[in-house]
Amino acid sequence: MDERMIFSGFGGQGLMTLGKFVAELLMHEHEVTFFPSYGTEVRGGTAYCHLCASDSAIASPVVEEATVLVLMNQMSYDRFAPQVRPDGLVLVNASMVKPTGAHGRARLVAVDASGLANEMGDVRVANMILLGALARLKGFAAPDAIVRLLEKKLGTQAGKREILDLNKQALEVGAAEADRAGRT
Repeated sequence: MDERMIFSGFGGQGLMTLGKFVAELLMHEHEVTFFPSYGTEVRGGTAYCHLCASDSAIASPVVEEATVLVLMNQMSYDRFAPQVRPDGLVLVNASMVKPTGAHGRARLVAVDASGLANEMGDVRVANMILLGALARLKGFAAPDAIVRLLEKKLGTQAGKREILDLNKQALEVGAAEADRAGRT
């Protein structure tokens, strides 16, 4: 494995959480670095993180040429799309990104994460929709491993059950969207 990923969007969209989830899923079997960067305002400013996962030592946590981009807004697409490898994957939130071709020959998968999350009743699960899609597209984690991590992070107490169940549904929605994208 040698993945170089960038997750980017507005602060508050859950991109750091998404990056941390992917890092934790991968760190049990691979070398992993996670390098976050926040804009001047945490909520509403630009936030992004670099994640490297490899079977060998990682020299730098900074991603210069990405194998995967997960982009939640247009500003992130405009900034990072040129950094993806021609054989890479660009996963975008179709609600907020209108691709211009800056990603070159890389595979583009557009998922209406914000719209689908709104339909589910909570826009905050858009990041989990993208996690479900990314996990299906890249095959780096089994669905049950992601659910176990969610349960670990959110707990299984009665008060947390509703948000845990919503996040599990969001993962399934994302995986289904990835399957749909694979058929088009």
